[in-house]
Amino acid sequence: MNKSIFLLIFLLIIPKFTYADISNISKNIGNKEPINAPIDGYDPNSNSYPDPYPNDPVLISIDQSNYLEYEEILLTPGQIEMFKMYPDTFKMDVYQSRRSCAVPKDVTNLTKNNSELTDDGDGIIGVIGSIPFPEPSHALHHVWNHILRYRGVDIFGSSPFYIIDPDGSITYGAGETIAKNYWNPFTTNDKGLQGMLMSKVTHPPRLADASVLVIESLNAKLTPRRSWVYNPGTRRVRRAPDIAYDYKPSASQGLTTADQVDGFNGAKDRYEWTYLGTQQRLMPYNAYKFHETPTEEILTPNHVNQNYLRYELVNVNVVEAKLKQDKRHIIPKRIMYFDKDSHNMLSEETYDSQNSLMAYREFPIINFYDQPMCLSIHAATYDFATRRYQLSSVRSIDIPKIQWRLKEAHDENKFTPEGLKRFAR
Repeated sequence: MNKSIFLLIFLLIIPKFTYADISNISKNIGNKEPINAPIDGYDPNSNSYPDPYPNDPVLISIDQSNYLEYEEILLTPGQIEMFKMYPDTFKMDVYQSRRSCAVPKDVTNLTKNNSELTDDGDGIIGVIGSIPFPEPSHALHHVWNHILRYRGVDIFGSSPFYIIDPDGSITYGAGETIAKNYWNPFTTNDKGLQGMLMSKVTHPPRLADASVLVIESLNAKLTPRRSWVYNPGTRRVRRAPDIAYDYKPSASQGLTTADQVDGFNGAKDRYEWTYLGTQQRLMPYNAYKFHETPTEEILTPNHVNQNYLRYELVNVNVVEAKLKQDKRHIIPKRIMYFDKDSHNMLSEETYDSQNSLMAYREFPIINFYDQPMCLSIHAATYDFATRRYQLSSVRSIDIPKIQWRLKEAHDENKFTPEGLKRFAR
């Protein structure tokens, strides 16, 4: 056969395979199949969350050789930049979509379309413990759904963080947190609060017992965040009103801001918010394989070990946040991708004032089916300028499970400046 004819036939066939693969993925997005109870093999006394889908095959593996075929229809700008920056190692294994997320029935039973935004979106009123906006129609509805998604009640746990340099060297840190969440059906909320949290650094030793107390309201305009820090060197507690917006905690080494914890948190008044619509994009989802893998196998140079991440086609609500002209923030623009089913932020891209990508962030989720609830197992922030990345809020088989709903409720009197001093010690 003439070589030019063979090449022509080859080029004509390849797109058909590509579009067939894409069509196959789209069909497999399916209906919701929430996991509402622990699966067989789950042991509440271990740190493991066994994978409900261990036999699912990889439908498509996207890498440097083929990512351009999916660039416009399945990938986000941040993912495309990851392929460009790390062509030899970055890949995305795509699996069948399993819409596994669930919440306690009490949350569902309370949920009606009766919440309202107040004070230009910086406040919310409605039925406490519900999904605030089950039929969202405004950009900030999606943000509030994320912030107030079910995340337990009286919480205790610890999680490490890691910063990985391009040469593979690792900075390790760890902390311990107690929190009281008020937006849930299982506790009384008559204080107008989202919740209260105390956290302390337990590693490295030079920062041990450096601690913070944060009290977050349901209206940042009327009742701004209150925060205090305890310094082990002086053994004193002081107010810390700057722990908000683009304040950069020392532990993050400049990679993330205070309002990027848990995707996004805090006041919303520095941005103009725009809803960009619902899209189908490949997102890190049902990341059980990653959760069950020892951390030492996960932390590879440039990005986490992509062999253990699972991507699925997901319906995401896309929101843009652009800095107001009269406001200041070191992140001028953000694009956020919220899971339509669970309301979790699944990824985010940040842009500078020239509209160039600064960082790509991922929040792989699993269904903690003993609750049940869907939350991320870590926050990964990939900084394109320094080629470093940060892995924070890590939940893994290596780490004792976070207790999301203690049998004995936290004493609210703990969450005071004096209580912070006792907690730090």
